[in-house]
Amino acid sequence: MKDKSSNAVFDWNVTGASLCYLGFESIGYFLLTLGWELLPFHKLTPVGIKQYWRSIMNPQHDTHDLEPLLKSPSETVALNFDEDIDVQTERNRVLAGSIDNAIIYLRKLRKVYPGEKHRTKVAVCSLTFSVQAGECFGFLGTNGAGKTTTLSMLTGEESPTDGSAFIFGKDMRSNPKAARRHIGYCPQFDALLEFLTVQEHLELYARIKGVADYRIDDVVMEKLLEFDLLKHANKPSFTLSGGNKRKLSVAIAMIGDPPIVILDEPSTGMDPIAKRFMWEVISRLSTRQGKTAVILTTHSMNEAQALCTRIGIMVGGRLRCIGSPQHLKTRFGNHLELEIKPTEVSSVDLKNLCQTIQSRLFDIPSHPRSLLDDIEVCIGRIDSITSENASVMEISLSQEMIILIGRWLGNEERVKRLVSSTPISDGVFGEQLSEQLVRDGGIPLPIFSEWWLAIEKFSAIDSFILSSFPGTAFQGFNGLSVKYQLPYSENLSLADVFGVIERNRKQLGIAEYSISQSTLETIFNHFAASS
Repeated sequence: MKDKSSNAVFDWNVTGASLCYLGFESIGYFLLTLGWELLPFHKLTPVGIKQYWRSIMNPQHDTHDLEPLLKSPSETVALNFDEDIDVQTERNRVLAGSIDNAIIYLRKLRKVYPGEKHRTKVAVCSLTFSVQAGECFGFLGTNGAGKTTTLSMLTGEESPTDGSAFIFGKDMRSNPKAARRHIGYCPQFDALLEFLTVQEHLELYARIKGVADYRIDDVVMEKLLEFDLLKHANKPSFTLSGGNKRKLSVAIAMIGDPPIVILDEPSTGMDPIAKRFMWEVISRLSTRQGKTAVILTTHSMNEAQALCTRIGIMVGGRLRCIGSPQHLKTRFGNHLELEIKPTEVSSVDLKNLCQTIQSRLFDIPSHPRSLLDDIEVCIGRIDSITSENASVMEISLSQEMIILIGRWLGNEERVKRLVSSTPISDGVFGEQLSEQLVRDGGIPLPIFSEWWLAIEKFSAIDSFILSSFPGTAFQGFNGLSVKYQLPYSENLSLADVFGVIERNRKQLGIAEYSISQSTLETIFNHFAASS
């Protein structure tokens, strides 16, 4: 028989108190979440709360410490560096309201992160530009330049410290939900649900983006075909390769035909064929159909060249230049790039040099006997060092012998770089010879002779280029070809360079050469190095 004095299950001291607590807690957190979504609580960031508290405790100290943050972005830009004329023109045009029906425009967008000891990190500084429909705008920049932070503010993931971004006239700070409806976003790192299949991902996001139920199957099939994912449609996402995961992420961003597509390094991990395929899809979507604005970040200069109608290069959170790829090449490419590959060393020249070195090595009557003894040791198996039938391949040259040969041939400094294991300007071949000399204690005579003749060819070409085109800068040498930067001016055109080289091609022994404008990569490296 049950004791009547025992507590019931829902009594206050059994489960009643806990259940009431859970009930009040669920209602409270629901209302808190609802208020956070609907009310402008996004301004109550940790940085803002900290600044407010410090202003109450010590107003003078706070004003002094916050001066870098409160200073207007334009003043900060003016104080730190001279803004490029194209960037100034874009800034003035957007601030004046002449946005030409742009569907995206940024006004003095700024993001500052707090640091230790009252130090701050300015991730994005006074970013101002616009993007039109049918335009593919490319963000180029080194890691940490502020590209991903800018995209995070455009998508509402981050709140700007100052300034704002407008999408179809809607402010991302005051009305992020309305602006976000127009955006398709592919993040830098795949945000996939690992146990959902490819088709289920597309169906899920089609419903989230408001695609009508009767159109979902057709829209999903269209994206599966468009991104070549039909054969992977029923595979869970965790089984996909890195390239196919990126395809799926881009397909998710584009499903529902959003008027704005933001792609953060979309081609990472893709093979060349998949990249070209995706480039075709993006190009067709934006520049050909003219309906969609695409903002693209990438580290691939080829991708930027192939897709982007305008490019902005960011360094240290600032926009350093803006314009079409050809405009950037014309404006900042103040040089021509010349690459020359000489002809191979002929067997006749190689044989003559080997015979010359052999004859000179052993026809030195005035040379000290001690060095002749070293020569005999280097030769090894040769019975008679004066024998005409001695095998050239059996002759191994030690460091002392190489220095002596360099002195005879008139360039001792060149061989000293070789024997000191620092052939910086002699390319990969020279490095391999240095390693062989250290490892084996000697270099076969034919191999040394081939290296010497190859360097002679490059030296002759180098002297000719530097004397023919004053101001030329040496760019690099890989053992097979040599690269130069020629100053570009009104007095030196592509035709002039072609003419000079073509007239002297046979004399210099040039097998192949190419002349081109500055590449986007060169311009990008220039801005990155000046940061």
